[in-house]
Amino acid sequence: MEIIKSFNLDLSDLRAISKTRNFTVIGTNNAAFSLEIKNEDNYYYNFTTNAFQATKARLNNVAIDSGIYKGHITFPTITDDDQYDIYLFAEPGTKHVDYNEVRFADGSIDINSSIGSNSLLMQKVIYQYTDITLTISTTSPTSAITGSALSNDTLTISRGKNSGLIPFSLSKTSSSGESYKILKQPTSDDILSIASSRTVGSAPEKLPGENEYPESRTAFTGDDINGAITSGSVVRMDNTDLSAVIEVGDKITTDATQDTVDGNVLSGVKVVMDNNVANNMAVGDRITMRGGAAITASLFEEKVITVAALDPDGDNPKEFSMSHSIAILDGTTLVFNSTINRSLTTVTVVETSGTATDFTMSQDIQFRDNAPLTFWPRKNYQWPLNTVHGLEPRMFVISGTNVTSDTRISKYEDTITELANTEKERVIIKNRAPALNAKGVKPTVTKGLVTAQSGNVVFNKQQKIALAGDTIQIAGYGTDQIFKVHGYQLRFTDLAIALTPVTTTTTAASFDSTSVVVAARDGIMNSVSTVSGIGIDPSVVPTVSSGANASGAGTIVLSTAQTLENGVTLTFPEAGKVATITGNVEVIKAGTGDATISFDVEKLIATS
Repeated sequence: MEIIKSFNLDLSDLRAISKTRNFTVIGTNNAAFSLEIKNEDNYYYNFTTNAFQATKARLNNVAIDSGIYKGHITFPTITDDDQYDIYLFAEPGTKHVDYNEVRFADGSIDINSSIGSNSLLMQKVIYQYTDITLTISTTSPTSAITGSALSNDTLTISRGKNSGLIPFSLSKTSSSGESYKILKQPTSDDILSIASSRTVGSAPEKLPGENEYPESRTAFTGDDINGAITSGSVVRMDNTDLSAVIEVGDKITTDATQDTVDGNVLSGVKVVMDNNVANNMAVGDRITMRGGAAITASLFEEKVITVAALDPDGDNPKEFSMSHSIAILDGTTLVFNSTINRSLTTVTVVETSGTATDFTMSQDIQFRDNAPLTFWPRKNYQWPLNTVHGLEPRMFVISGTNVTSDTRISKYEDTITELANTEKERVIIKNRAPALNAKGVKPTVTKGLVTAQSGNVVFNKQQKIALAGDTIQIAGYGTDQIFKVHGYQLRFTDLAIALTPVTTTTTAASFDSTSVVVAARDGIMNSVSTVSGIGIDPSVVPTVSSGANASGAGTIVLSTAQTLENGVTLTFPEAGKVATITGNVEVIKAGTGDATISFDVEKLIATS
């Protein structure tokens, strides 16, 4: 049996322009094969004409001589993306080398990396792509820098390929009446890459050691219960529009109360108190002692003893019964703690049945009238995203309706500090979690590339439950983040930012005066702009003190008095209306699609 040992062909992505690639088939002498290539339009490659055609064609039943067969394939210029499926058939009496399978991360077979075949067919694939576009732009993440005009630079690049040094230039023009000043010169760390929008899942996951309810809501008017709750899960509060002050998911707690026993309890479960029991307790409240006999207090701690009934005989409003019999001495102080304090209970409906003062709890709990409730909004570090692909630690959230400000992707650590503020201070990490976690779910792979990966993200700040279902955008700075987000490896050189100097003319003469009347003030900045021109004393460079930062004609005030004629042209550097960023970019390796990267102008210029 003859053997085809290997098939050697450059299987990397093709550019849009025509390209000829050589191939070799290596095997034992007289090993026979056929080679067929078909594009996505079901056209076949003709090895004689070196072109694709509608009728079936192949390199048919070729015998290998001297251990190798050499050939070539000419791929055409395309105007849309194309795919070439390559089939190498072993003819009768010949087989492929033993099969060695390679799989992608999603479990599908990577046919280009696999070797040999366990059948007569070995298959490969080549993708050919049209050129892609890299847009270099500017952005103002907080909208602090506005502008009436923007000029980007667009570079056309072959997918996955490299380029030489490409010069670029982009500019931003200020709004009417505004001026720019330069804060610093740009670096590649000022370039922002924004990942595609992500959808936050509905169910955040608690991390080990995390306090999901770190702080309570501010007390609001009407946070007392309006009427004792003796059954069910619906609670009515005093005169409050609850939709404005609580949310679904809030944890609920209430204050403990206490009262003093009036008379010894030597046996049984009935207890008489100094005051009406309905004012201090509800059925289900846990009972503990404050002070008193240690042996009795320990009995209350050993088992959960609760309020079983109020005024059990209907004849004494100061009497209640307990769930267990226990001896209690006269004058003992008892503490009553609601079930809600020992069993997580949350708000499930706000304004139940449309009633503004009603809400529904996650379980049935009885309450005394006027019991004050405290609401604790749920917050979590870890959230599911529809895809975590293209994200990494240090990236930050730039948009989202319910995102806490200054939120970044970060690992989680639950720590305690021993011997704080001493030489022996030590931080102990009790629990930790990675910033990103695929949770064992396989990614989505398209044409050999990971395009999506569901999983969890951990933020540096806990996010309120309202984040569930939100659409957020995540971004990062620098060339590393450009690669992570867009797959482009870029190198920047000779970066610079400059302002176009502002020029205008005087519309009246001035004699030994700091006040100068000019035809236009737009682009001139108070305390920043200097001035030069015929008549300006060059020995002392004046600064504009006031009157600028405006549009239209008017009077500006200089730091030193000047004598100027009417119609003199003045130039005002140091500030301006047009900021231009220039530099060179080298594409070490292009990504797999169009991308936009932006200089964060808030780091480079300011309007005041």
